[in-house]
Amino acid sequence: MVNEEEAVRPYARALVQAAEDLGCLGRVREDMDALEAQWEGSKTFRDWAHAFHSLPRAEHRKQIDAVWGETMAPPTLVLLEALSVNGLMGAVPNVIKSFRRFADKAEGRLDVALVFAAPPTPATEAGLREKALAAYGAKTRVTVTVDPRLGAGLVVRAGHTQIDGSLAGRLRRLRQAFAL
Repeated sequence: MVNEEEAVRPYARALVQAAEDLGCLGRVREDMDALEAQWEGSKTFRDWAHAFHSLPRAEHRKQIDAVWGETMAPPTLVLLEALSVNGLMGAVPNVIKSFRRFADKAEGRLDVALVFAAPPTPATEAGLREKALAAYGAKTRVTVTVDPRLGAGLVVRAGHTQIDGSLAGRLRRLRQAFAL
């Protein structure tokens, strides 16, 4: 069985492709940010989106145009109509998540996560941010978080690569090495 996130990937991929073809990927990215804010900020909006599939098919585009017609890019409006007609308006958060991954890939962006066991000094954080940008390029987004479960050290995640220099990671590797 296909989960919701997998089900909406083709919609997100098609949205990125259409936005690139029309030269409006930045605008569609802004639309996704606005949709996310609406989704997170309004229970009424979430309830409306979940009930959308009960509308007659002809009403879907009218409703979408009434709410977003003047503010969203044409590819975004087409996406919303496709989601509504197929009963997937409740999947908007997963569409946004998938869209961002596909758009980042299309634009050559990379997310780098620096996860510290304890809050880093400003100098340490700045130095590692600088190294990440030098290693991965100007389109890199660096986030810094703290996870005390690491015990000590740092975990760096860049795309599909993870470098685990944490105490927890070292202990895990040691346990694995002795569990023959």
